[in-house]
Amino acid sequence: MVSSSTEELFAWGSCEEGQLTLDKNDAYQILIPKALDVRNLPTFIQITCGYAHTVFLTVDGEVYSCGCNEFQQLGHGQAGGQLAKVVALEHYRIISVACGAYHNAAITYNGLLFTWGCNSNGQLGREGDDTGVKLVRALSDHKVVQVSLGVEHTLVLTDTARVFSFGSNLKGQLGLGFSSEQSISIPQQILCLSGLPVRRIVAGGWHSFVLTVSGSLYAWGSNNYGQLGLSYFGSSPKDHQNELTLTYGSVGSTSVDDEQSKDRPFSLLDTSLSNVSIPTFVKTLRGCEIVYLACGEAHTVALTRDGGVFTFGAGRYGQLGHNESTIGISVPRKITEFMGNVVTQIACGRFHTLALVPKTGRLFAFGQGANAQLGMGDTTNRLLPCPIKGHWVSSHKLNSKESTVGTDSSSSKPYVIRRIFSGGDHTFLLAQLYQTGEIVDADDLRNWNRSSLQSILTVCPEIVEQLRSAHTALALPPPISRCISLSSSRPLTSLSSTSNEPMAIVSKVESVYSSLGCLSASCLEEKEPNSHFKTGREEHGVDLDLACTLQSQIFHILPKRDLKRLINKLLDDVLSTSRLNYPSIECLRGLMFIAVSDLLNMPRKPIIDEAVSDVNKMDITSEMNTNFEPYPVLSAGFSTPGLVLNAYSVAINRLDPAPSKILDRWFTKMQPRYLKKLVLNLNNLISYILDMQPASAYSQRKLKEESIRQALEFMKRLHRVNENHPNPISYNSFYLPSLKDKINIGSAFVNWLQECNSGGMRFFSFCDYPFVFDAASKAEMLNIEARLTMQQAMSQAQQSAIFQSLLSPFIGSRMYDGGTTSPYFTIIVRRDNILQDTLSNLTMANPADFKKLLRVKFENEEAVDEGGVMKEFFLLVMRDLLNPVYGMFRCYSESRMLWFSESTMESENVFLMVGILCGLAIYNSIIVDLSFPLAMFRKLLGETPGLDDLKELDPIVGRSLQQLLDYDNADLADVFCLNFTVTIDYFGVNKIIPLMEDGENMIVTQENKSLYVEKYVEYVFQKSCETPYKAFEKGFLQVCGGYSLKLFQPSELQSLVVGSEVVNWDELRQNTTYQGVYWDRHQVIIWFWDVLLYDFTIEEKKKFLRFLTGCDRVPIVGFSGVKITIQPNNSGDDFLPVAHTCANLLDLPQYSCKEILAKKLSLAIQQTEGFGLV
Repeated sequence: MVSSSTEELFAWGSCEEGQLTLDKNDAYQILIPKALDVRNLPTFIQITCGYAHTVFLTVDGEVYSCGCNEFQQLGHGQAGGQLAKVVALEHYRIISVACGAYHNAAITYNGLLFTWGCNSNGQLGREGDDTGVKLVRALSDHKVVQVSLGVEHTLVLTDTARVFSFGSNLKGQLGLGFSSEQSISIPQQILCLSGLPVRRIVAGGWHSFVLTVSGSLYAWGSNNYGQLGLSYFGSSPKDHQNELTLTYGSVGSTSVDDEQSKDRPFSLLDTSLSNVSIPTFVKTLRGCEIVYLACGEAHTVALTRDGGVFTFGAGRYGQLGHNESTIGISVPRKITEFMGNVVTQIACGRFHTLALVPKTGRLFAFGQGANAQLGMGDTTNRLLPCPIKGHWVSSHKLNSKESTVGTDSSSSKPYVIRRIFSGGDHTFLLAQLYQTGEIVDADDLRNWNRSSLQSILTVCPEIVEQLRSAHTALALPPPISRCISLSSSRPLTSLSSTSNEPMAIVSKVESVYSSLGCLSASCLEEKEPNSHFKTGREEHGVDLDLACTLQSQIFHILPKRDLKRLINKLLDDVLSTSRLNYPSIECLRGLMFIAVSDLLNMPRKPIIDEAVSDVNKMDITSEMNTNFEPYPVLSAGFSTPGLVLNAYSVAINRLDPAPSKILDRWFTKMQPRYLKKLVLNLNNLISYILDMQPASAYSQRKLKEESIRQALEFMKRLHRVNENHPNPISYNSFYLPSLKDKINIGSAFVNWLQECNSGGMRFFSFCDYPFVFDAASKAEMLNIEARLTMQQAMSQAQQSAIFQSLLSPFIGSRMYDGGTTSPYFTIIVRRDNILQDTLSNLTMANPADFKKLLRVKFENEEAVDEGGVMKEFFLLVMRDLLNPVYGMFRCYSESRMLWFSESTMESENVFLMVGILCGLAIYNSIIVDLSFPLAMFRKLLGETPGLDDLKELDPIVGRSLQQLLDYDNADLADVFCLNFTVTIDYFGVNKIIPLMEDGENMIVTQENKSLYVEKYVEYVFQKSCETPYKAFEKGFLQVCGGYSLKLFQPSELQSLVVGSEVVNWDELRQNTTYQGVYWDRHQVIIWFWDVLLYDFTIEEKKKFLRFLTGCDRVPIVGFSGVKITIQPNNSGDDFLPVAHTCANLLDLPQYSCKEILAKKLSLAIQQTEGFGLV
């Protein structure tokens, strides 16, 4: 059978029908491995066995067969041990063959499927009794890569990861959601497996399996003996309802949505026989990393990535290898005899099992031996794996201790086993003669060759290289090699490498993008600890860098027309048909693969190619730009660059909660640069749509609105993800800076407020997505809400005053005493007792007055408060109120920040007043110098402070806690000597506070150090200040408890309250206006700016800012919100400049020289307290 003198074919087992290529007159059984005489026959690369026949595939793609021909399963007219060619296939290059009990299948190089043999139940994919070799025409539009046959059914896998089935469905083995006596002869796609990255399909006698590329297993069909591994058999499935996922159309796969399976119906099960008619996730093997599967008639054998073997199902003859004869085992059990060894190949006959350990050169067999199929030299069953005697040696070292002992085989030469094949009651073994110094590797079925013709298509370096070669060389493909070694695992791979024709390679790439299953199997992470076999809620298993790089190369190589077809396939077959849920968590990897694709790239401005039709040009503004390289969608000729991004957003947004949460978790594992790129593209998409010409038709307007809404919903998800990301991108990345130019923010916010208050039907509003607004826009919204509230309070006061004036002649006016009808909330204070006067005013005030416009009057001062008096009031009162001398707040020396003191003696009412004051400052648009850390504003917005916040407040302690977390040595307890307590200074005495119950006796160790840090941070920001903070928060929210506050980020709220110390003085100059004779080039103005910008120190500049505006910090909106005006007066060199802080107006005398101006201005800015009428 082989042309090389160093290669040999062995066979044993039943030979009654000539299935071992031996005439039955020679022997009915071969008891031990027998070397066959194959000197005059071609080289075989695959052998597959039916119940009593065998089919051989040669290196040249030819098919031979021998054995029983009762149902014409040999494909020719002969029968018996004489090997003969299947002539009907001689014009096709066959790459794979498969045998069922009495029928066969063959796959051609071009992916066509031929079947022949018994067709009693439509298992040939056609109707009638025709048993000849025929094409399965129903699958001719698909490229078949795998086929597996049971007794009376057939499974088919296409290159786009679609699984078809046909034949008998008596046991539900077709996976269509039902079982019936009526067979199905037309191939049916198992739709509930759509999107699954399939590695292998396997058909047993009346049961079926699908194995994914990351080791998940799905089973269906007969489960009489537990051969599906679902932990039950032969009993009512209602006893095991937590084991299954049975909603047809969404396998739900327990990986994506385990929670829901318990509530699902069981109408898809045959309760009398426990047949499962829908693919069901085999939970019992979750996490075992299954890489290969083999099935007997009613038992199943699974091979793991580390070389372990699990078996389950029928075990009457010992075919499970667990040293027992049993009706069946429904929970997969590992064969303990193989522990410590690495099995690389498994094979099953009807009732026996084989396993190869190449490191020792041992081949094991167990199960039924009645027909000598175990090769043990007898017909006895074996309950445990037993080595088949023969001169089998390790491929790396000839060592008698590692070789199978015994010389009962028909050859005394040492051979390295390359591949084993089994079926029915007979077995074949391909081996190579061992030669000293030569290293021969046995086929390792654990390896997945992603570029093989028998694998689904993926994006991988090999296919990109083929694509590059096909489009650069433009040469004829090289001739196909005919010299492929016997039993090599590489022939099918080498065949694939010959397909370099541009159209064939392009078609492959296009096909990948038409299948979510193929995308989910692309660019997987192979290295630990993030291997794709670890895919779960915490790991997606995709090499995002590789995915991004390869896709960029593909889009650069593909011509325009091919790229357009690829994009259309992605849109039509993947994104537009996306589901609410998927059969496996692995399916979601395809969405991660797309997430880093350049197909989502989006320009901010509309771009038009000259080739775009006039009709399409009507939809977007015209800005000519022919540089489309970063934007593959534009390069392909589409007029709308956001086509894919919009469809992707829709697909993400429509996911059910379970897969949605998993995807969110995966996004938190995404490198920040990819997250930022996604956000930027979504940002650009919205800007792009807003820049489009206004749509005239209502339907077009709704379409634009829906596109924006979908993009915003996706951004909302990413914003939430970013908050939990270990390395978050700046929240500024989510801003839509152009939004203020496209919509009236004030009107939009007012309309949104009205809807929120009315509780009516909500309309689309950007205000539902506050992260797109910058800080200035949010400040504007806060001011609008404050003004509306003030107007409402003033209106109520005026109405009350009118009501009082009408009724006072009749009932008197004493009931209205107290000024409650005033439209203003007025505070009168003395400068020398400002703190006590303020607290008294607030205590006596009606809480409703806080919503009115604030007016402040300093006793015995003439100034009328138009804003300037109020600015100074807050500056002075906050300076006294937050002074650590009063004991309300503690000042941390290194950060100079304040936090609530653990030992304060002040009442809750005082902290309530402090909160009200802070709220009044924000409510009245006053910047106050609050030295609170970001943690304060985080808490006000309902967020929980963390270790980073403690590092800001108390850098010394924060660094120490970080060092504790970073210390990995086992002697942590001895080095740090910590327990679960914290020591505070309580009026000069050290006081020990336990962080949790019995904390004094809990030593901080490696195991609990994270808990210690968590409790420490919790104590500082929660427990130590619980009472005063709650009072402060209550007071603050009494004034600022509106909707607009919730729009802010903590840092934005902090900037709103305290302003910014970073001053752009050039911006101040640009926002200055002039009156009278002054203008920007007037000599006095030129001197003024020279002195301020170039002569003054930083401190003097801040004093000037405080002199003019009442505050030395800049509002959150920048100087655009502090427009100053400079006007001349009639005074001369003897007078000082005068500031009107209420209007930010500066009276600047017309000085005669720069030196006098500098002197007078320096003197004026020292006077920053007190008011008078000018």
